[in-house]
Amino acid sequence: MGITNDELKRRLHIGKVDPDELLELLSHLVGDCQSLDERRLVFPSPRSGPARIILGFNAGGRVTDATIGEALTEEGLAEIEAQVRRQLLAPPQPRVVRKILYSTQPVRGCWRFKNTLVLRSLPEGNPEVPWLSDTHPLIFECVYPGVGDLDSQLNFSRGERFAGAWMSVLALVAAHLVLPEPGPVRMMWATPMMGRSAHASEWVRVGYEPNVWDEQGTLDEIAVTDEHSGIARCESPLHLPTHLAPCLQAFDALGDTDRRSLLHAAHWIRHAAQAGQSASAAYTAVVQSVEVLVKSHGGQSSSKAFKDFIDHYAPATDEAMAKSHRDLYRIRSLISHGERLFVSDRDVLGMVPNPQRWHEELLLAHATAVCRTAIINWLLAAGAQAQAAD
Repeated sequence: MGITNDELKRRLHIGKVDPDELLELLSHLVGDCQSLDERRLVFPSPRSGPARIILGFNAGGRVTDATIGEALTEEGLAEIEAQVRRQLLAPPQPRVVRKILYSTQPVRGCWRFKNTLVLRSLPEGNPEVPWLSDTHPLIFECVYPGVGDLDSQLNFSRGERFAGAWMSVLALVAAHLVLPEPGPVRMMWATPMMGRSAHASEWVRVGYEPNVWDEQGTLDEIAVTDEHSGIARCESPLHLPTHLAPCLQAFDALGDTDRRSLLHAAHWIRHAAQAGQSASAAYTAVVQSVEVLVKSHGGQSSSKAFKDFIDHYAPATDEAMAKSHRDLYRIRSLISHGERLFVSDRDVLGMVPNPQRWHEELLLAHATAVCRTAIINWLLAAGAQAQAAD
């Protein structure tokens, strides 16, 4: 009797392992895949040979089913199952991923959250950023559950995923922290090797690599204070908000659904910062960051649900602020539906005097502050609820 579809699903441990990691492992073991339709992937792709495994997906893009292909053998499945057990089901081993994060202020000292992550300044001897308007690199270290094989591709992708999640939360809560911008257009520090030992630093379009990774440098802690509540650049060293550790604690306590929603919100906040050339796009992204957390109840309209969410998690302190709160969703809708475009997006050269430009800059700053505050307060409340449930 041959392999059944139910047996294949069971031996792939679908529903027990991370579906993205399963796809990555199958791509490594079986070869490249190809989409048959919006709900099915075949391994390997038809151009590489007959099918061995066909995976089925639900509407949310998660692997839910498996079908045997004509070329799948018992020996081949046994090898795949052994790798699934060894890499995806084995007890994890703590490993550390290191990344470069950026700050709008110079970084001095270090800061630690439990035994999970560390922020620290670059060791002495590394180049200083030459212009105040540039961002300042700092070292980010994050512990993640790795696999035994140090060189496993899974270790790399899992480390990237864990680091990305924690860095997104850091940049959401601490407004002075900035994630590396995507693409090759950003100018950064790099230190190419010169000969066998000497280093030279250049301002180039690549990621920053400090001269020394292992040296801890100063043990003085990065200041934790509410002194710098905005995001403007200044010459004083980086200060982290007092609520940073509670926010990270809350994020650590969230369930999968709430954690995914929070990361979606953080994505839109980050996208707004990276969409700086279009104030209209930035405004839309900022409001969208809250919309991913809003849930309507009992036939409630989206605009009413959004207003109730803002009123609950970022309440206005006076009537003028209340009116600005009410305008958040309305202005976003006008932009999204093509009825409005901010002046700065219409005047691409920025040369036409217009009082509305200044007003719209205030609108964007207000929207960013309110939405960021609402998300952080939602995070703290959701984290407290999750911790109480435990």
